[in-house]
Amino acid sequence: YVGTAVGNLFQFGLPSHVDSEDKDLRAVQVGVVRLSTRRPVEQVCATERFVFTLLDGVLNVLPADIQSAAAVELCKDVKQICLHSGSSGEEVSGEICVATRKKLIIFANKGTTFEQRQEIPTSEAASALVWHQSLICAGFRREYKLFSERTGLSFEDVCPLDGKHVPRIAVLPGNELLLLIQESVGLVYNLSTRQPSQKNTITWPRKVTCLGASGNYVFGSSGLGQLDVFSVQDQKKCQSLTLEGTTTAMSDASGRFLVALETSVTCLKPIPFERQVKELLLQVRTNDALDLINATFGPEDPERQVELGRFHAMAGWALFR
Repeated sequence: YVGTAVGNLFQFGLPSHVDSEDKDLRAVQVGVVRLSTRRPVEQVCATERFVFTLLDGVLNVLPADIQSAAAVELCKDVKQICLHSGSSGEEVSGEICVATRKKLIIFANKGTTFEQRQEIPTSEAASALVWHQSLICAGFRREYKLFSERTGLSFEDVCPLDGKHVPRIAVLPGNELLLLIQESVGLVYNLSTRQPSQKNTITWPRKVTCLGASGNYVFGSSGLGQLDVFSVQDQKKCQSLTLEGTTTAMSDASGRFLVALETSVTCLKPIPFERQVKELLLQVRTNDALDLINATFGPEDPERQVELGRFHAMAGWALFR
């Protein structure tokens, strides 16, 4: 789903199976609706059944097939919206959190309608919002705060801010968040302990205007087409990409990563891990292959030992040749 600057909402279909060798991945337009004649679509969030749009402060909901029914208004004076993500990172269908001027509102789906089930007071409107498992993290001008979705109570302040940059949040694996604490520095925060993680901060070479995550990687864009990719596991930069145009939004798409530019959407496909290791070892780049394993699997991941065993066997053959 793509919202435009002139009030249109487009629906595209992507192939469910992606061949890593196929570079010609094309999206097919399956629908379009006009939500406004002159106002831009500010945010779009989608589940399997619903599409939520924010336009001129108004939150609307449509069915997944956007042309099958008209948009229904849910709330006004909205500043930010986010879906509820579960333990696996998947969205909890039909639940959405809304930030208004001085409160957070939770809406839940009840059959064919939506009902307000929780209201949480805040001192101001949140500029960034994430709802992961039972906790809501909101970014304000001078702080990040955690709220319980069940009680509405806020915990101790997560992290202070200087008020000089826009807060941004990305959900990471392992029940962690990445919080932008300076214009180019991200802090990894553990939701289980409600403390900053032991991991290093992630520092981009320039001001980050868009932030996103997919799998074990986090993406930060300067807004001018420059995209820097960091590993969540070792917090090191592993790739830089240059896209044509200004970056306006990012989204994970079931293992693929979508980057919206001013006039196009670019789909990034991960190169299969096994293929990367094999190519590195064929070049006898054993240290680089080991770095890739460390960047992909954390120390507690059971797959790490399996891949290390394969690595040692393949590295032995590569050195033998």
